[in-house]
Amino acid sequence: MKKNLLFLMMLLGQFSFAQNDIVDDILNEQKPKREYVAYTFKSTRIINGHSIEMVKKNAIDVRISHRFGDIAVKGVSGHTLGGIDNASDILISVEYGILDDLSIGVGRTKGGTANVGLKELYNGYIKYRALKQTTDFKYPMSITFIANAVISSQKFDPFVANQLLKNEPIAHRASYMLQGLFACKATPWLSLQLSPTFIWRNYVPYNDVNGMFFLGFSGRAKVAKRTAIIFEYFTALGAMGNRQYGGFVRGKKGLDYYPNLHVGVEFETGGHVFAINLTNSEGLIENDFLPYNTKTWSAGQIRLGFTISRIFQLGKGGTFSKKAKK
Repeated sequence: MKKNLLFLMMLLGQFSFAQNDIVDDILNEQKPKREYVAYTFKSTRIINGHSIEMVKKNAIDVRISHRFGDIAVKGVSGHTLGGIDNASDILISVEYGILDDLSIGVGRTKGGTANVGLKELYNGYIKYRALKQTTDFKYPMSITFIANAVISSQKFDPFVANQLLKNEPIAHRASYMLQGLFACKATPWLSLQLSPTFIWRNYVPYNDVNGMFFLGFSGRAKVAKRTAIIFEYFTALGAMGNRQYGGFVRGKKGLDYYPNLHVGVEFETGGHVFAINLTNSEGLIENDFLPYNTKTWSAGQIRLGFTISRIFQLGKGGTFSKKAKK
């Protein structure tokens, strides 16, 4: 009798475990799989500034950007074909995806802010995505962080107003940036991003400050399957030293600093992303165009620019957004 009772108890236990396994399988099948939003922006940069997008694992993003001279200059623009003859800045950069959410990049720019900022700028940066937006908005935004270091190889020129290079150690040629990017793909056609930024310059003129805070607001509005309107606005926050600051609405000429406003059109052409833009900034990297912009739309100081980005996959790609919705 005892043996029969023991056998019955063992049988009931096995049946109970089997039921639990079946219930677990059913619950796991019913649990929705998390899907991440893809293509909040089409490129790792929007116009000048970075976007939350990353280069995928084992891929390389080769980027060439060009910024021309002022379109409308009295008595000059007709001879420079609207500034096309005058290149204010040129950028060549390469970014590599170590992981889907971690990449590094290097680049070189001519430097666009004549007589104010440094030229011949070499920059290196690291970019990390900490959070990815989900299609169910459980995570309503994507968050990416960037840190860079920039150094100038420019020689001292006594005929140029910039005196930063005279008898100064090499450390005075360096600047650094820390930036957070907070973006949301609000609808299938509209993406928005905030970009709080801190820039530190090791050496500045007497009427300036080393550390400056900026806030950027950027967006992308899709107007066709492979075409979108893109824009950026960056403005300084807090002290500007002794420099006179002016917003766009004032329309006052001749100030020492103006916010940056960039608008453009972006075209996706298979493996390339091509963008053409209009902007009042001369530089192409944050350490240059953010603290040194002395141009304003209200004075007609607008210039044409373009960017070409090409992705090359070196090996097996990452796993990000295999089932994500475009």
